[in-house]
Amino acid sequence: MKKIGILSAVVLLLSIFSAGLVKGLPEFTAQVEQKCNLCHVDPTGGGMRNSFGSQYFAQTEMAMKKAPLEDIARFKPQISDNISIGLDMRTLYHYDDDTKQSTMFQMEGNLYLNAQLDPQFSLTLDKGLYSGFQVFGMGYFLPFHGYVKVGKFQPAYGWRFADHTSFVRERMLWPPSTYDTGVEVGFHPQGISATFGMFNGSSLLLDADIGKAGAARLEFRKNIKGIGLGIGGSYYRSDTPGGAIDMYGPFWYAKFGRIIYLGEVDLLDNAAGTASLATTQDVAFIIKQGCWVSAIYDYHDPDKDFKTGALARYGLASQSIPFAFLEITPHLWLYERTDQAGNKDRYVVYDGQIHFFF
Repeated sequence: MKKIGILSAVVLLLSIFSAGLVKGLPEFTAQVEQKCNLCHVDPTGGGMRNSFGSQYFAQTEMAMKKAPLEDIARFKPQISDNISIGLDMRTLYHYDDDTKQSTMFQMEGNLYLNAQLDPQFSLTLDKGLYSGFQVFGMGYFLPFHGYVKVGKFQPAYGWRFADHTSFVRERMLWPPSTYDTGVEVGFHPQGISATFGMFNGSSLLLDADIGKAGAARLEFRKNIKGIGLGIGGSYYRSDTPGGAIDMYGPFWYAKFGRIIYLGEVDLLDNAAGTASLATTQDVAFIIKQGCWVSAIYDYHDPDKDFKTGALARYGLASQSIPFAFLEITPHLWLYERTDQAGNKDRYVVYDGQIHFFF
């Protein structure tokens, strides 16, 4: 274990000092103090990038090596005047000292298509490599830069951390490829984002009962004397035959110069009467454009009525975009597990990721 820990630390440090880093969502939105729709088709973030995000922003504002303006036009994600494509491909190397697993894994291969039917309507398809898909149509005709979204997609909730293993995602209700069919309404006046949605409450093809789910997310952003601040809250409720499932909690960010702090806390009351808690905290430092380092804390308590059974992890990470459309992300994790007897067990996990995108 010591050898693996030392080796992982060396790999991480070399990655930090030999390559740059630009964080993905939501850290990047906190850095530029803009909403997700600056670069993404979906106003709630993630997935298909718009023309500005893939053709201009990725080449001039994200990568360490900026592309000259005369070269930007050479890359055209538009198939035609109205149809665009996009792609996310992530290949991962994973080592787990607890299970003694060492493997390479094709983590993601998502293909995106977007059709701008007219200035007020668009249609987007997101098909994954293995299973699951998102498809939704959007209409941009409501006041306060509002929209209506209909189809199959992930309800807006909290921060959509780029790391799918974040405990507020993986160990609560929103692991990767958790999509639901429904309708969502959103409004984006200055400094405010508000979304409300109704869904089946199931990722199955058809809902097997009459109960439905509702989701709401509200966020405020403001810059006060050069300090960027954001705070919000989310609520999700699903009525199932076995009882109601409720999840709720705050999320926030603060930007102090080159330091960005993001956090989220979620409480989950499931139909069986068990209450669980998860939090993700991320402090990132911007070394320069395309160069970040992060310290991360995750905690999950599957049952708050018991003092044992919790899992915590402490992480160091860097994310590099040395050139446009290429991201290098090493993570070193120290896990701390508490068993039912109160004994603590620690082990190391290393993840190294290569990400191509446009």
